[in-house]
Amino acid sequence: MGDKAHTPAGAAGRAPTADRPSEVRNVVLVGHSGAGKTTLVEALAQTAGALGRPGRVEDGATVSDHDEIEHRQHRSVQLSLVPVGWDGFKVNLLDTPGYADFVGELRAGLRAADAALFVVSAAQEADAVAASTRMVWEECAAVGMPRAIVVTHLDTARTGFDELTGVCAGLFGHDDPDAVLPLYLPVHGPEGSDGHAPATGLIGLLSQRVHDYSTGERAEREPDDAEREAIAGARARLIEGIIAESEDETLMDRYLGGEEIDVGTLVGDLEKAVARGGFHPVLA
Repeated sequence: MGDKAHTPAGAAGRAPTADRPSEVRNVVLVGHSGAGKTTLVEALAQTAGALGRPGRVEDGATVSDHDEIEHRQHRSVQLSLVPVGWDGFKVNLLDTPGYADFVGELRAGLRAADAALFVVSAAQEADAVAASTRMVWEECAAVGMPRAIVVTHLDTARTGFDELTGVCAGLFGHDDPDAVLPLYLPVHGPEGSDGHAPATGLIGLLSQRVHDYSTGERAEREPDDAEREAIAGARARLIEGIIAESEDETLMDRYLGGEEIDVGTLVGDLEKAVARGGFHPVLA
């Protein structure tokens, strides 16, 4: 979080180990069927070094959909666990089915979870966030579970990232919409013949750096003039949202007085706010 460097643990295909319960984190993925939960698990596992390359749901080659029925139907029908190592922790990714028919599997994942990732697809209309997803959000809120939102399918988006972030703020942050804000903005390449513009990178709002993947490899660069303009308003709102959740009561006065708040301070307050369930970052 906050563009900090992390170290993946373990060789590809080897499950990480943990000697103490304090070294284990269980993260459940929640969302309607087709939102991209299983594909996200594959990407996270690859990034953490648990997979050499991610499998595709369409090919029946994902690590979490291992049942023959899941291969045929191209969807998850049971809870699955994918362990990865990250910064000395064993993180158990709990991939849940999206269909209401398998709600028991979702409940099992929620009971074991320390935190939840709510996966929302930009390929569907803005009002298509399932009522069941909103209900699960409220259940997590009742017990103060840390939650973040991941927007998927930006390459084939029907709903723009900004619009969908606003929808999520209205649905999930109805008590405080400023507690549901993006940490990054997507960067899109030129529009293709299919009318869609592929996502080619991310802009870190706190770091004000662009993570460019347009060549297939990650590269960092300074934002251009258009990107700086996009950053300005979103970054100011994010900083104000983080400071509003800070335990340092002087921070808002200092910020409004024109003081430049150190990014390390903001990241620390952000992590504390997420951990206690008071702030919910939106990730692309």
